[in-house]
Parts: sequence; structure tokens; C-alpha cells
Amino acid sequence: MPVNIEDVRAIVEAQDTWRGHETINLIASENAQSPAVRELQNNDFMARYAEGHPNKGDEVLRYYQGTKYIDEIEFRLVKEDNTRVLGMIRGDFQGTGGYLPNDQVKRLREASNVKIVEQESMRIMMFQINNQRPPLNDANVRRAISYAFDYDGFNKEILGGSVERNPVPIPNNMWGVPRDVKGYSYDLDKAKAELAKAKAKVDRPITVGYLQGFSQTEQAATVMANGLRKLGLETKLTSELWPTMVERMKKPDTSPDLVVYWISTYYADPHNWIGEMFHSGQWGTFKASSFYKNPKVDELLDTALKSTDRKAREKAYQDAARIVVDEAAGIWIYNTKYFGPWAKTLEGIRFSPIGNGQEIRWLSYTK
Repeated sequence: MPVNIEDVRAIVEAQDTWRGHETINLIASENAQSPAVRELQNNDFMARYAEGHPNKGDEVLRYYQGTKYIDEIEFRLVKEDNTRVLGMIRGDFQGTGGYLPNDQVKRLREASNVKIVEQESMRIMMFQINNQRPPLNDANVRRAISYAFDYDGFNKEILGGSVERNPVPIPNNMWGVPRDVKGYSYDLDKAKAELAKAKAKVDRPITVGYLQGFSQTEQAATVMANGLRKLGLETKLTSELWPTMVERMKKPDTSPDLVVYWISTYYADPHNWIGEMFHSGQWGTFKASSFYKNPKVDELLDTALKSTDRKAREKAYQDAARIVVDEAAGIWIYNTKYFGPWAKTLEGIRFSPIGNGQEIRWLSYTK
């Protein structure tokens, strides 16, 4: 069927007008391109091969030639931490991801040609507790488990102080945090006291889920198991790939007793965390796998979501957080810190907590 190029051009122009000028775009993960970026997209690069690696001097590493300018600006995908770090130190890369093991961050700090941009992100690591499954439907049992996790041992020793303790279900650096709430600490005496008060008895192993391929989640699960063992509680560790675990977390009867993962910033509002995690209307999503239900908390979260008054919203989120923490609906461990390695020849570096991204459009080379 013949295609009229003018029809296609009209559709493209309509899209540009609609989404580019007439719409408030609220999908955080979409690319928001500046006019300069849009201008540069229509160029010769778009139709050229660039297989292989950038050529180095007389060493030909590309499968096709004619790439000398592509070599100057190419982004390279390198999965191995050690390879990425070595590439930064050698000057092969101008930047890489900011979530690296402590030993690799140390190597980069010592490199003369690399600078580290350090920022507290908005990415909470936490255990969701299955509030609907006995004996975890008893708040005293949940409090005992919360006191059994060695927060300082995990954050300061295992992770080397590379994260910030975050005791509530809203990131430390987000508005709506109740600053008077200190959360739980590692205290086995308090844990035993809570177990003694519990009406439900822990007469079976507690299943602790973690994510395959994410070593920190396995470490956290192990720390939790060690703490519970000291209380005389048996545990069973189980691991899944993220897509499989997400499916399990959709229902109370298939989700583990505890599962550890991260809640990232999809949009910069407290509802992204406490609202989507602890409103009972969110059951069936991976964020709400605590299956927590408290009518008062639902009411507070609804009030915060519907109101346009910032002060009223903040108070509602703070009050909801106090209740959720008191009832130990989950276990909040830390807020992530970003350690962004960049070449010292770059300036204009900006970090965005939305998706833990780097705003590349501001970068430029120093003169």
C-alpha cells in the first residue's frame, strides 16, 4: 500500500505539538529531551554502523570504519564492576554507574584522573513483612523481628558506611518524614520482650526471601537469619529472580514471610513510598507485599493524596508513618548513597534521584 510521506509528517508534527507543548508529562521514566538534543538527533550518526569497540590509534577495533567521531562520544555498556573501574582509571570511559562495591569506590577515589560525586539518593532498602500470614499478623512478633536485625552491623560494617540509616518508610531527604521517629535498633532483649507479649507463637521456620544476582539482598537476609536464630527462631532462606519474586509477592499466600529489596524513586512524592507500600488498596503490587491493612492509615494516605495543601499532606504522611512504624509493618534499613565516578575533565555534573539517573545533558568538557 503506498504511503504518502506528507501524512506521516503530519502525524509526527501532531505528536510533537501534543506531547511537546500541550501536555503535562508525568511519566518519570520517559526521556525529557531538550531542544538541543532534539536538534542533534537528526544527523548522520543515526544511520551508521558502530559495531565493535572504539579504535585506539592505529589499532582497528571496529568491524566497520568511518567511525572516528562516533569513537569520541560513544557510550559503552560494560557489566563487570572491575572492568568498568579499570576503564575509568585508564581513561577509556568518562563516566560509569554510581552503585559500586566499596573496594571499587576506594580504587576510584585514589585515581588521579577521576572524581567521585557523592549524593544521598531516594532508594530505600527494606524487608516487607507478610502481615497477613500467622504469626506475622501479630504486631508484637513483627516488632521482635524488627529488633532482631543488626542495622549498624549491616550498614556500617558489611557496607562500610556507604549508606544512610533510614528508619521510616519515606527517604530521609524527602518531605513528609516524621523526624521524631527513631525507628528500631538491634536489641535482642527488646525482641525477646516483644515475643513474650505476643499472643501468636512462632512455631514454624520464618521464610526470608532475597533476590538472585543481588548480593546485598542475600547479605541482608543472612543478617536477619542470624538475628532470628539468636532469638531461638528457625529460618529458611529462599531466593528468586526478580520477575519470579514479583509474581510471588502479588498474593499473601505465595509471598515469603519476609522479602528484602529496594523501593526506588518513580516520582518525588512521599506517596511513592508509604502510599504505594501501605495503603490496602495497593495489594497485588510488588511495593505493597506487606499486605498491611489499617483503616486509619488508609484514611490518612487518602487525605494526603487528595489534598493540594502541602502542610496538610505532610502532616498526614507523618501521622501515617508513625502508625506504620509503631505496628512494624515492615523493616526499613537504609537510604542509598550514590558514588558517581566521572572523569576530572568533565564539569556540569548533576545527579537526579528520579531513577538514580545522571542528567547527561548538562555535561561538558573543561577548557
